[in-house]
Amino acid sequence: MFRLLFWSLLLANLVLLTLLPGPLPGTATLEPQRLLQQVQPDSVKILPNSHTNDTAKLAPPAEPCVEMGDFSATTAAKFESRLAKLKLPSLPLKQQVQSPQASLVFIPPQSDEASANRRITKLRALGFTDVSVVREPLARRWGISVGLFTSPELAAAQLENLKKAGIADARIEEHPLNSARFSYQLKGYASEDKPELKALIAEFSGVTLRSCKH
Repeated sequence: MFRLLFWSLLLANLVLLTLLPGPLPGTATLEPQRLLQQVQPDSVKILPNSHTNDTAKLAPPAEPCVEMGDFSATTAAKFESRLAKLKLPSLPLKQQVQSPQASLVFIPPQSDEASANRRITKLRALGFTDVSVVREPLARRWGISVGLFTSPELAAAQLENLKKAGIADARIEEHPLNSARFSYQLKGYASEDKPELKALIAEFSGVTLRSCKH
């Protein structure tokens, strides 16, 4: 009985396998389709970053620029007069690169030493005790110092006190004389483009031609 049941089940399975057209659903038939749906590596293209490229296109190239310096106040005036004779692509930009070491509250030179001493007597009568006759340099001889200050704010306060006392001709000057330094920036060409500019710079001792610091 059991042997007959075994052979009957085996025969039924063989008939079922014969009737099926291929593998059972959900098994091997899906693999070729999955392979076809995979991305083909040879067809992949890496697109450039359009944002980065647009930024690079928008950024203008650096404009050539030369800087000439450093000049004292006296030599700067001479250099400016000579520079005006050259054909320049733009107006030079003058800037102070070194400040004076101190601020001198100063009354311009008097006609002689006796006049300077009389002016000092009047100043002392008004309560200004830190006063003296200037003898050097020659550009300031017989002028009157009314205080030397390392702080610009203190110098300005002293000048205001003098004006309140009726001293209208007092002013603030740099000390020592011509201690401030200036440079000129010229945009539009590099230093090697203007040999005549190099020749002009060579006439001023200690002055150089260099690239601008952006």
